[in-house]
Amino acid sequence: MEIIVAKSAGYCFGVKRAIDMVEEVLSNSMGKRIYSLGEIIHNPQVVKRLKDRGLMVVLDVGEVEKESIVVISAHGRSEKDIYKLKEKKCMVIDATCPFVKFPQSVIKKLSKENYFIILFGDNNHPEVKALISYSKPQNIAVVDSFDVNFELFKASKVGVLAQTTQNKDDFMQLVCMTVKKFKECRVFNTICDATNIRQDETISIAKNVDIMVVIGGRNSANTKRLYEISKLYCKKVIHIETEKELDMKIFDGINKVGVTAGASTPQDIIKEVVKKIKSSNR
Repeated sequence: MEIIVAKSAGYCFGVKRAIDMVEEVLSNSMGKRIYSLGEIIHNPQVVKRLKDRGLMVVLDVGEVEKESIVVISAHGRSEKDIYKLKEKKCMVIDATCPFVKFPQSVIKKLSKENYFIILFGDNNHPEVKALISYSKPQNIAVVDSFDVNFELFKASKVGVLAQTTQNKDDFMQLVCMTVKKFKECRVFNTICDATNIRQDETISIAKNVDIMVVIGGRNSANTKRLYEISKLYCKKVIHIETEKELDMKIFDGINKVGVTAGASTPQDIIKEVVKKIKSSNR
């Protein structure tokens, strides 16, 4: 049985940067409480490991003690929340991915210039919740597909951008439809390079294997996207978080296995999955 592992599988730049920042703070805490405002990345195994080292994960600023250390997750946070933390005299460590900072600045600028903003993304994702906060509420709408009723948007000029982990093909379809509907349309491709590379690589592998194994947190948007894309090109696709979830019977009669992983998936988990798949060859 041949196993093809995506070269890009595993931590992206933004995830590695965020984890490095948290680990450095944990190593130099000087006895202070250290909070993460939201899960630092979307991988349950990594988050548990950091919690075991003393990181306290909270969802709301109200749960943070005064004068503590607070790490902003890789997904970003609203300016209002960061201001509240500074009012509490907290030391704020901003681990927001630089590729997420870009759409934040774009939205802020477009809103000031009175563009109506169409944001392609998942309304419930922390990145999107933060992005929305950089616009006037009346100036932005979140859509999760290219099948949009544009009549709802009473605007003469619009800006279009995406959550950094969205499907690039779906985003381009939305862009094409938006350009046809509005006289003035500004488009910003805010899907990060790491997402594009992973999606292209996943498509290439999925087309040529009997089964795709997608590894990553079930709350990870980019992992979910890889799973959805894999299903378009491969008949058998499974999504797991660790090797413990593998049912080895699924590999009976399989000649080629493709393995890909989300941007928040550690290399050690990927290696354990591959090792277990290899064991079914014996």
